[in-house]
Amino acid sequence: MRRLLVIATTLLICLMAAGSSQAAAPRAFYGVIPANDPDSTEIARMGAGKVGTLRINFVWGAVQPTAGSAYDWSHYDAIIGPAAEQGIRVLPTVYSSPAWAADRPNHPPSKDHLNDFRAFVQAAAARYGANGTYWTEHPTTPKLPVIDWQLWNEVNSPSFWFRKPSAKQYVGLLRVFNGGVKAGDPSAKVVLAGLFRTPQIKNGIDLDRFLPQIYRRKAKGLFDAVALHPYATTPRDALEAVKETRKIMGRFKDRRTPLWITEVGWATGGNPPTALTVSPQRQASYLRKTYGMMARNRGRLKIAGVIWYSWRDVPGPIWFFHTGLFTQDFDPKPAWDAFVGLTGGNP
Repeated sequence: MRRLLVIATTLLICLMAAGSSQAAAPRAFYGVIPANDPDSTEIARMGAGKVGTLRINFVWGAVQPTAGSAYDWSHYDAIIGPAAEQGIRVLPTVYSSPAWAADRPNHPPSKDHLNDFRAFVQAAAARYGANGTYWTEHPTTPKLPVIDWQLWNEVNSPSFWFRKPSAKQYVGLLRVFNGGVKAGDPSAKVVLAGLFRTPQIKNGIDLDRFLPQIYRRKAKGLFDAVALHPYATTPRDALEAVKETRKIMGRFKDRRTPLWITEVGWATGGNPPTALTVSPQRQASYLRKTYGMMARNRGRLKIAGVIWYSWRDVPGPIWFFHTGLFTQDFDPKPAWDAFVGLTGGNP
């Protein structure tokens, strides 16, 4: 009888462990990215909902609008400080160039301004990193330094790079970025740009071609994490994209490097209607399934975290303006309830 009781207890513990694998994911696993930088009210709502990671676009021109001008960190102080007070870790994506450093904002800095770019990212890491000046200047703010720094966004699409994306060009910028970030904070981690699986645009390069090109450029030592944007028809298809990415990494003997999903989501409106446009109820269901599948596979696939795009709807007719967990008026959608159901936060 005692033996049967031990067996039954063991089975119950195993079942509970299997069912709680999703809940066991750390808070930082559950992230969001706003289409526009959030204000303090929004950050407080994120904190109540136990958002773990806040991904933001970290814009060089917002800090140094003119060549040679002193850095003005006030815009990002007003995000990173309140986020730390709410227990939210910030993941900055350094994306876009000021008008004085490139022909267009979505272009990387010109060769003449690569040293300026390196100095900027070094200063940013030195301010917000492990021993950053921000934390010494604000001793009453809970210290929650920026650990991960992401270089650019969706660089295998011409929407976020030159007219023709190039792994060679990206690796060149990555080399400069890595040097600057590590000089500013030796403990910092560099994250590759989130890659589209199959960019549906002229001159876009599929992930299964672009990522190998990065490895072949001997860039493995220049980054600490790969990133993916697995927009897909269903959550299961999104997971397949993650598996495919991990296989590519394995081919280049990179099985231990973490993999971030720095964007994924479905819209509740907008044009044109696509497979990524669903009802509010299905958006909530897909959110639960996506985080559930990713959490259950996070150990095997080394998934560091999942960032939902986006936090809140913004005005505009295109579908990706309507992927928010909240409406434009800041009314919660069912997906927000689903999110806090996973994190254990308050809606």
